[in-house]
Amino acid sequence: MVQNHNKIRFILFAIVLVHGNMLFTRANSTYFAPVIADTIILGSEPNYPPYCTLNENGDPDGFSVELFKAVAKAAGFEVKIKISSWSVLKTELENGTIDALPVVGQIPERESIYDFSMPYLSLHNAFFVRKGTTGILSVNDLKDKEIVVMKGDNAEHFLRREHVTNTIFTTSTFEEAIIQLAKGEHDAALMQRLTGLKLLVNMKIKNIEPLDIRSPRLKVDYCFAVREGNTALLSRLNEGLAIVIANSSYKGLHEKWFGPALQEKLLFTDILKIGVLIFVPLAVIMFLLLIFLLRKEVARRTGELKNEIAEHKKTLETVNSQQLKIMESKRGIRLLLDSTAEGIYSVNNSGNCTLINKSALKMLGYTSESEIIGHNIHDLVHHTRSDGTSCLKEECRVYHTFLTGLNAHVQDEVFWRPDNSCFQVEYFSHPIIENAKTMGTVVTFWDITKRKKAEEELQKLNNELENLVKLRTNELEEKIQKLNKNQRAMLYMIEDLNLITAELKTEREKLELMNKELDSFSYSVSHDLRAPLRAIDGFSRFLLEDNFHQLDTEGKRLLTVIRENTLKMDELITSILNLSHVSRTELQISQVDMRATALSMFLEIATDDEKNNFELDIAHLPPVFCDNALIKQVWQNLIGNALKYSSKSEIKKIEIGCLEEKNKLTYFVRDHGAGFDPVYKDKLFGAFQRLHKNSDFEGTGVGLALVQRIIHRHNGTVGAEGESNKGATFYFSLPKIN
Repeated sequence: MVQNHNKIRFILFAIVLVHGNMLFTRANSTYFAPVIADTIILGSEPNYPPYCTLNENGDPDGFSVELFKAVAKAAGFEVKIKISSWSVLKTELENGTIDALPVVGQIPERESIYDFSMPYLSLHNAFFVRKGTTGILSVNDLKDKEIVVMKGDNAEHFLRREHVTNTIFTTSTFEEAIIQLAKGEHDAALMQRLTGLKLLVNMKIKNIEPLDIRSPRLKVDYCFAVREGNTALLSRLNEGLAIVIANSSYKGLHEKWFGPALQEKLLFTDILKIGVLIFVPLAVIMFLLLIFLLRKEVARRTGELKNEIAEHKKTLETVNSQQLKIMESKRGIRLLLDSTAEGIYSVNNSGNCTLINKSALKMLGYTSESEIIGHNIHDLVHHTRSDGTSCLKEECRVYHTFLTGLNAHVQDEVFWRPDNSCFQVEYFSHPIIENAKTMGTVVTFWDITKRKKAEEELQKLNNELENLVKLRTNELEEKIQKLNKNQRAMLYMIEDLNLITAELKTEREKLELMNKELDSFSYSVSHDLRAPLRAIDGFSRFLLEDNFHQLDTEGKRLLTVIRENTLKMDELITSILNLSHVSRTELQISQVDMRATALSMFLEIATDDEKNNFELDIAHLPPVFCDNALIKQVWQNLIGNALKYSSKSEIKKIEIGCLEEKNKLTYFVRDHGAGFDPVYKDKLFGAFQRLHKNSDFEGTGVGLALVQRIIHRHNGTVGAEGESNKGATFYFSLPKIN
C-alpha cells in the first residue's frame, strides 16, 4: 500500500515538473491577474438546506456557504454574500452583478453559461410523492404523470432533456412545489433528495415521502460556478478547494452538516472477539466441570487470547486508518487530474498506457479508461501522420523521451480517434524517473485544431489584403491615366497616396502613424490646390466676361469646360478635406437624440418639393452616446443619398429605424430608388467609388466613405443591402455606452 502511495506522489510530481513553467506563468499572468478584486460577491439562496440557508440570526449559513468561505480564505480573498432567489441570482451571475454561486449542478444546459470548479459533492435527485402512491417503481413509470419542479433548477433541465414526462409544472421555490404536491395538485415533485427531506421537516409536512428510485441519471455533480470566461477566479477557487480538501477542512464541514461520511463496518476480528467472549467462557465452564485440574491453564490461555485479539484489533484499526488516508489522497490527486483542461496520460517503457485523465479520454473519443489503460497508446492514437503516412514507433518523440530521458515538445502532429477522425495537437512529454532510471513517460497535450484553423484564416486574410492592395493600386493607376492636364496636381497627390499604400503593405506595424501622416498630407495638399484652382476659375471668368464678343463658339465652350472642371476639382478637394477633418477631429462624446437629429437633417437638406412629395417614416430611435456634429454628417449623407437616388422612382418613401441588440444599436435608412448591383456592394464605402453615371446622379463618391470613417471612429460598423431599381438600405451600428 505504501508503495502505491509513493507511486501516485511520483506521478503527480512528474506532472507538476512538466508543467512547472507553464503553470507558474499562468499563475502570474492569468490565474492571479489583477482583475480579481480582494473581495468578491457570492450569491446565496435563503432556503436551500442544508447547502444554503439562513441561521437563527438571519445570516447566510449552510454547508456550501461555509465551504466557499473556507476556500476563499485558502485562496486569499474576502467574501461578501448577497441573499436572493435562484432565478435572480443566476441572472445576476450572467450579467456580472455577482461573482460566484456556491452550489450549482454541473449539467449540459449550464456549461455554455457558467464555468464550473471541480465537483465537491455528487448527490441524487429524488421524486417525492404523497404517501400511499403506488405504481411508480422507475423513472419510466412517470411518463404520464404531472411533475412539479422549481423553475430553472437542474431537475427541470433533467425532465426536459430526458423527456421523462409530457406534463411539467414549475414554481418559484422548492417550498411552493412541496405545498402544491401536498395539496394533491400534482403527482410528483423532483428535487435534491436531502433538501426535500430537510424542507419536509422544517415545514412539518408528513404526507409526502421520497421514492426509492436509484438511477445514475438522477446523479448530479455540484460545483462552485462563475461567469463564463472568468478563468482567473475559477483557477483561484480550484486552488483553494484543493487546499481545503487536502487539510481535512472539507471533511470537518461534511461531518458537521451531514454526519460521518462512512459508517464503520463490523470487522471479522470483532465477530471473533464476540464469539470468544461468549463461547470460550461456556467451554471453560464445561471443561471445568469435566476437568477441574485444567481450570488455571484454560484461564491463562483465555487471557492470552483476549490480549492477542485486542492487539490484532488495534493493528487493523491502524491499517484501516492509513488506507483511508491513502484513499482520500488518491481521490484528491485524481480530482486534480480530472479537473484540468489539458489531456494527460502516462505510458510505461513498453508504450502501454498506465494512467489517463477525463480530458484526455474526451479529446481522444473514448468513454472509459478500460478502453485505453494497458493498451499501446501509440497504436491507438499516434499511428499515422497528418499526411497519411505511417508513424513508426522508433520515430515517435514520446518513445524518444523514455529511450533518451530527454523532454520533447511537439506541435505539428495529429492524434487519432476510434472513429478514424483526427485532430492536431501540441504536446509535452517528460520522462518518469525513479532511482535514476527511466520508468516511462508522462504526456500533456492540447487540441490545437481551432488555433491552426485561425492561423490559416489569418494567412488567407493577409493574402486577400495583399491582393486587395494590388487591386486598389491598379485601379488608381487606371484612373491616373484618364486624368486630363487640369488634374495634374491631383495626380501627384494620388501618386503619393500610392507610395504610402505600398509602404503600408510592407510595414503594417506602422499603420496608425502612416494614416495620420496621410490625413495631414491630404489636408495640406487640398489647401494648396485650392489657390491655383480659384485663379484658373477667376481668370477664365474674367476672360469670358471681358472678351465674350471676341471669342468664337469653341473658345467660349472651352472656357466653360475649364470652369466646370475647376468646380468639380473644388468639390473633390472639399470632400478630401472633410475626410481629413473627420480623422483629425477629437471626438466630443455626449448623449444624442437620434430621432430629433435625423428629422432635423431631413428638414434641412430636403427641398420644398421633396418635403411635399416624399413620405418620411421615422420609427423609434433610441438615444446613443456619440459626437453630435459628426453624427449629423452621417444622417445628412444617408438621407441625402436616399432623396437623390429616389428622385426618379415612382415610390418616394424613406424609412428610418433602429434594431436594438445587447451591446449595440443598428440604425438604418431605407429607400425605394435606383438601388445598386449587390456584386459591387464592397465598393460602396470606398472613397471616389460610384456605381452610377454622373449624368444620372451627380456626386463626388466621397459621402459614404465619410460615413464609414465617422462610424469607424466610434468603433462601429457600416453596411448596405440592395438591388438594382429595387431600392437600398444603408445601416450603421454604434456600441452602447452605459
